[in-house]
Amino acid sequence: MNYATEDYSTEKIMELINNYPFYISRIEELRKKYSAEVGGSSTAQYGVESVMPKAQGGSSDPVYNEILRRVKMDKELSRLESKARYIQNRWDRITDERMAIIFNLRLSGMTYLKIAEEVDISAQRVYQVMQDVCLLLTD
Repeated sequence: MNYATEDYSTEKIMELINNYPFYISRIEELRKKYSAEVGGSSTAQYGVESVMPKAQGGSSDPVYNEILRRVKMDKELSRLESKARYIQNRWDRITDERMAIIFNLRLSGMTYLKIAEEVDISAQRVYQVMQDVCLLLTD
């Protein structure tokens, strides 16, 4: 599923916006892990351990298992980047200054109540503005 080109309902877009801070922090975390692990290698077993029976049903090759783990990590990274990119590719559609401020505060992880205090409006009004933002971000 490609989130960057997918069409979504306002509810799904609201979910993407609400989870945006998590997506960004998780992307940063995965990129740090990925870059730290690239070039690392596993050591082959020697001696008595190399002739012991291996478990059945899976690969006992540590290099192959490491590749599978990195492929899974790469898929998660791509999925999260795609979700974040969906929001990023559309945020230029928000031209109203107050709406943009509320939207950016929400992307920063602030709650509706904190945004309401910051902008000096009710939390219900913040929610309504966010619903309007979601309408603007739909294709």
